[in-house]
Amino acid sequence: MAATFDGFPKTATKFLKGLEKNNNKAWFDENRADYEKGLLEPCKDFVVAMGPKLAKISPDIHAEPKVNGSIMRINRDTRFSKDKTPYKTYMGLWFWQGAGRSRECPGFYFGLSGESITLGAGMHMFGPKQLAAYRAALVHPKKGPAGRKAYDKTAKLKGIDIGGNHYKKVPRGFDAEHANADLLRHNALYFGFTTKVPKEMYGAGATDYCIKTHKQVWPLQQWLVEAIG
Repeated sequence: MAATFDGFPKTATKFLKGLEKNNNKAWFDENRADYEKGLLEPCKDFVVAMGPKLAKISPDIHAEPKVNGSIMRINRDTRFSKDKTPYKTYMGLWFWQGAGRSRECPGFYFGLSGESITLGAGMHMFGPKQLAAYRAALVHPKKGPAGRKAYDKTAKLKGIDIGGNHYKKVPRGFDAEHANADLLRHNALYFGFTTKVPKEMYGAGATDYCIKTHKQVWPLQQWLVEAIG
């Protein structure tokens, strides 16, 4: 049974705004109850509520309402970063597709900060086998044109940005004049938008607001899942 989710409480964005100004362990520990009750618990309810709705788009979706499941850790990995602040100032939620490990699969993304939300889909980094499959799909006589069509349709959506273009040149062994030459320069493919937190996030319309965007980008997401699956 789907969870009843009536929107994020104002305490969720209030906590994140406070964390942005006080990104240290002492402040976080002092406000841990606000994090757990005002942010983490609503995120769990949101994940449960989104699961059945995303499953109508893609039946192989994973929506796990726990940290290291669909809820990304708020603690930052500072081992290899010059930025040693201990916490992210946003909550990231990940609904992945397929049988692989969650962070190694394409999926749908939701991010909440004190001032904005981010909605997206795709994959931020291909593994070697995925990259090879992606490139093969782009030059396939049927999959290639289908990918082009889905990409162009997504690129025309209002406010949607597409990322992942990484290489300056088309990789060796591929035609530099190919119709998908621009996509062959990618080492990832992700798409979405960031906007000021809309009023819908604080009410029962939050999930429908997100699903609307996910449905819009589904053709490209579906092509990507099938290409690298």
